[in-house]
Amino acid sequence: MELLDLDEDSLMEIFSYFCFNELLLLSSVNKRFLYICQRHLRKIRYFELDYRSVVGRDNFPEYLRNVFTSLGPTMEAFRFSGGYIMNETLKQHIVDNLAAHCTNLRHLTINYTILTEQHLRPLAVLLSTLEHLDLGRCDLTDESLGEFLRSQPLALRTLAIPGNPNLLGKFFHDWTTANQLEQLDLSCCFSLNVQEMEEFLKHAKRLHAVDVTKSLWLERNKDIFQKDGRAITMGTNLPLLEYYKAG
Repeated sequence: MELLDLDEDSLMEIFSYFCFNELLLLSSVNKRFLYICQRHLRKIRYFELDYRSVVGRDNFPEYLRNVFTSLGPTMEAFRFSGGYIMNETLKQHIVDNLAAHCTNLRHLTINYTILTEQHLRPLAVLLSTLEHLDLGRCDLTDESLGEFLRSQPLALRTLAIPGNPNLLGKFFHDWTTANQLEQLDLSCCFSLNVQEMEEFLKHAKRLHAVDVTKSLWLERNKDIFQKDGRAITMGTNLPLLEYYKAG
């Protein structure tokens, strides 16, 4: 008897002994292997991409495409931290694959990675399903972030954008789609003028906690948060997820 003569349950049992990268390789053998491998891989709902495991690959575009087509449709959470000095082609491939394949994503975390409008525009398609978004220390600007947040109806309950020192607060202008937003983390955005938020706060009715720690303008304008019973918190309560990290 040959391997392909085995029934599906037997193949599932055999393939359960293979690691993540072995399953990715086997998925390219034939359609039946692809189906079996994807059944295993799509059990991974919370995935963290290790930059070091990708950057040294000569065929990283093919590898990333395989990862995201295999995991993407059922992936609920994705986390990535690339570092400020990062291969731009690799970064764009990650962003484009997220946008193309991760249509059910609920949690997205990208940290310590410079994101421009070129990267945010593709990601905008995810805003209608994302509930928690963390873009901490991504060198965001008011123009690119504002365009991103206004581009789609939002399902966001938590937005964390700490450590973005170039944000002045102008991205709040004309942002009226934050109806579901409950928590907002703007800590360590040193140049943020909280007065820019006053009109936005009238629309964000569900927003109950705002973290503007270390804003240079906080002491002068913090009374705007005390209206409607809002609190200035010392952190944002993001869900704690156990991410799978491929070696």
